Amino acid sequence: METDPETDFAEGSVVAGIDGSPSSFEALRWAAQVARCKRAPLHVAHVLPSPGVYLSEAAVLIQAQFTEKLESDSVSLLRRARELVGAEFSDVDSTFAQYPGPPSAALVELSGRAGLLVLGATGAGTVGAMLVGSTGQRVANHARCPVLVCRGGGPVEADERPIVVGVDGSALSIQAVGIAHEYAAVLGARLVAVHAWGPARTIQRYGAFRLVDWPAVEAEERALLAESMAGHSAAWPDVRVETVLEQNSAGRTLLEYAGQARFVVVGSRGRSRIAGALLGSTSQNLLHHSPCPVMICRGKGAAGVDGEFDGEAWTSDSV
Repeated sequence: METDPETDFAEGSVVAGIDGSPSSFEALRWAAQVARCKRAPLHVAHVLPSPGVYLSEAAVLIQAQFTEKLESDSVSLLRRARELVGAEFSDVDSTFAQYPGPPSAALVELSGRAGLLVLGATGAGTVGAMLVGSTGQRVANHARCPVLVCRGGGPVEADERPIVVGVDGSALSIQAVGIAHEYAAVLGARLVAVHAWGPARTIQRYGAFRLVDWPAVEAEERALLAESMAGHSAAWPDVRVETVLEQNSAGRTLLEYAGQARFVVVGSRGRSRIAGALLGSTSQNLLHHSPCPVMICRGKGAAGVDGEFDGEAWTSDSV
């Protein structure tokens, strides 16, 4: 083990979870770049699989040898990460540690002390590069700090693309707007705030389209967008902000803007593992299909609001 996991990183650090996949090393570069811009510590974590995941308890000797091999590979992986950070981000204060699994539970636990948790979109062994890995999805759903899931490659030097934030008027969305302003200021990026409303086709399907006062509805949606943005411009006066109001589905609209974004920021409430897999949502859609990284923002301590997360299940009935 590289360091003592109880005392190895400072509160508010940018934490990068690595598993040896190319995607996780792209995430490491993103984490190091953000840490450099924020002047925050970087902590690199590798989580071992849970003991006994691959072999039965009866195969004690084989299991011990297998565990030893996993730990040896983890040390090598952390050494690679240390070399990358030392070569490309030598000015960033960094620490490295190995943790026992399961990975999703360990990373959610680390998120309680992190300022930002950064993960690759597809883990080692993930089938289908277009789908976010199960660990990334679970952690994004239950983390206690913002989670940046890295899609579309590593960070780009002198990146002129804006940060895009989705706005829907909810408390978590307004929190996401504030976080987006913060990162736009830190990274020197423009901010595009997108609010999509509708779709009108539902009303049209039932024959009531002409009964709706659409100018009045649009005025209400515009006021919601303005209220969601209120106060943030005063707090971050140097951030250049553009607001976008579209009558469309939020998922479709944000995916369109993601094509020209540095990354997309959205708020998301926690869901059960089953509900998260079955029920579509804007954040789930972005996690699976966005051409750029996606930052999921949830309230501090969110994983413990409605239940306890053990890495495999969400022991609560709330969705």
